[in-house]
Amino acid sequence: MIAPLQHRIRAAGLLVEQGRILLVKHVVGDDTYWIPPGGGFESQSDESTRDTVRREFREETGLEVDVGPLVYVREFAEPAMGRFHMELFYRIDAWRGELSLTNLTGLGGDEFEIRELAWVSQAELASLPFYPAELLEDVWERLAQPEVVIRHLGLQR
Repeated sequence: MIAPLQHRIRAAGLLVEQGRILLVKHVVGDDTYWIPPGGGFESQSDESTRDTVRREFREETGLEVDVGPLVYVREFAEPAMGRFHMELFYRIDAWRGELSLTNLTGLGGDEFEIRELAWVSQAELASLPFYPAELLEDVWERLAQPEVVIRHLGLQR
């Protein structure tokens, strides 16, 4: 019998300013990739996935953010790790503060994997190892719309 997969909910924020998106560079072993700031829902501190985005932005970027509408939903299974993931991507409507990685100190995990923050243009993004790649299709146009229709990115297998 196959053991049931553990569920993991990840919430991230999409912050675009002057034609550039804010991304976090992770280095895990030999793997390097860029992703929108975000992380796992923590039931002991987060009442909602929007709370997750606010907390993760503060930890990973030093910024305080206003979380806007849900833009994307992505699902994927990782059977070898025993996990099923659901990722939620929200538009960030406003932000305050200065970019900094100092809030990661003492948290473990991401503290050792996150190496850099950067504002990345659309042209630059196409040449980076970026996840989830599906966002490249229409993220710039979708975030510019006043009314957002949620896009399900499908079940990744």
